[in-house]
Amino acid sequence: MGEREGERGQGEKFTLGERFKSLTERNLTLVVILYVSSAITAVSTFITAYVTGGRWYQQHFNWQAGEYAKLAKLHAGFTLDKFEEQLGRPSIQISLSKTSLGNLTQSTFQPRSEYWVDAVTDSRKRVVAYAVTSCSADFNPSFTYWDDQRGRGETVSLNRTRFSSVFLSIRDTGTVKANYSGSMGPKYYFAIKPWNAYSINRSYAWGVTNLCPWRALKLAHPSDVWLDWFNRQVQRFDTGGYAVTVPAKDLDKLGRDLMSEYAVNTYAETAPTVDFNVYPEQIGANPMLIPPALSKLPWNGPP
Repeated sequence: MGEREGERGQGEKFTLGERFKSLTERNLTLVVILYVSSAITAVSTFITAYVTGGRWYQQHFNWQAGEYAKLAKLHAGFTLDKFEEQLGRPSIQISLSKTSLGNLTQSTFQPRSEYWVDAVTDSRKRVVAYAVTSCSADFNPSFTYWDDQRGRGETVSLNRTRFSSVFLSIRDTGTVKANYSGSMGPKYYFAIKPWNAYSINRSYAWGVTNLCPWRALKLAHPSDVWLDWFNRQVQRFDTGGYAVTVPAKDLDKLGRDLMSEYAVNTYAETAPTVDFNVYPEQIGANPMLIPPALSKLPWNGPP
């Protein structure tokens, strides 16, 4: 006698696949549930792949926009917690003594290998000064300040703005601070604008530091000219330390010419009524405190 549909002879068993087929053929609701579940799984997998791919693309090809947005949220006068919220935990933290505001703390961040952020905080964890240094020609965060010399707002973009252009902002009341030591020592050159009512009592500084490579725009002098110029300034002015500070109005032609050859790689600002004496020497992250493998110190500076 033949088997009825869906049955087997005595002693024979359905396979798992056959049982599932038989069940789904008799239960439309189950079929719909399984179909919807498969569709949801497929969509979820697609969304996960899309988000993961988007993050990978942003991290490797469109990362600048996200980092610019972080930096745009930071200013001197904010708390250190605000900086850590945007940048993560600092890589280096040291104490600063004998400053104009007493004992302070210097925190150095490296959110990515392309740039550094340095923040000096007081006992209340208020950031009294901070600096951003770009190590990549493709990383060009912009910062705006009020230039009372020109009577308008000015924008500085790291590794794009010519160093000499910021000199116009300091030529009457500002200073130039420089240090050019041996091959393994610090090399920096900053234009410093003191605070006044026009700047809402903030001090500003722009310049180059060998924490990161200097981007040459148009070279006209070999690197040894920097050392010759620095040594002459040491003889002209009382250094009061390793660095030399020159009133902007007394800066010689060679000093101005050297500024015209490079783009600034560092921007710094202070909280209201604070000056850059909160940094004992180097404005911004001190390359002498950072492992050479990270800062590439021996190779940076004028080529």
